[in-house]
Amino acid sequence: MAAAHSDRRTAPRNDDPELRGRRGEPRAYILISASVEALDGRNGVSLLDVSRTGARLEAADLPAAGKDVILRCGPIDTLGTVVWNSRGQCGVHFDEPVGGQDLVALRAVAVATEQAGMTPEELQAMADWANGLAR
Repeated sequence: MAAAHSDRRTAPRNDDPELRGRRGEPRAYILISASVEALDGRNGVSLLDVSRTGARLEAADLPAAGKDVILRCGPIDTLGTVVWNSRGQCGVHFDEPVGGQDLVALRAVAVATEQAGMTPEELQAMADWANGLAR
């Protein structure tokens, strides 16, 4: 019996008006502070999830869809493009896939900060310092 072919992974979702399709890589759901840098400046963001090919970010002021950005978080320092921006969140598609070891290291940082019982303000201050945003 032949395997049934399905385009479910690449077909646009019915609830996706921009016809972006589906993710090709599994995502690791984490909550860690990061920074995103575009031509108009650098902002602190929360990294909500990440895969080898992209990430979902949250912040009050995010770059618009189509903008090129640099995402800096832990071992990740990568170029990408904002592919969507809606309700204080955005998705970034990386120009080059991130290494698996970098994703494991990033997850370890997220787990360590969670286990340390740090407040969101402490996490943000630590991330701002590490990402060059603190003065």
